[in-house]
Amino acid sequence: MNKLLKRYARAMWLPMTVLIVVIALFGTVAPHLAPEGKVVALAVVMASYGWAGWAEFRHMQRMDEMRRRIEMEAMVLGFIASLGSTLLLSFAVMLKLAAIPFELAPIVLVGCYLLAHLWARVRYRYWSL
Repeated sequence: MNKLLKRYARAMWLPMTVLIVVIALFGTVAPHLAPEGKVVALAVVMASYGWAGWAEFRHMQRMDEMRRRIEMEAMVLGFIASLGSTLLLSFAVMLKLAAIPFELAPIVLVGCYLLAHLWARVRYRYWSL
């Protein structure tokens, strides 16, 4: 396995595993909780998301300049695309042009980020983590 991929996997496996488990538990347990329990469950989800985000940020800080440049370019393009997509979906719902469930938003945001990352990798012809 690639040395950089190993380092990324070592840095991210625990935070991402915890995040996935917490989200799975949240989806099954949280709807049946009292309002106070729902607030605590939401806080746990956000804390695990924050941990995964912090681990990703720390990994990015350890990258060389080229990898960091690609990551930053992908994040900016992903932000622009996801904000535009969110506005488009919001206005389509507001104008009653479409009935789009809010649960679709995270999928659209992640899709924008992944496509932006792919675009940056193709642009620089750089495929290593």
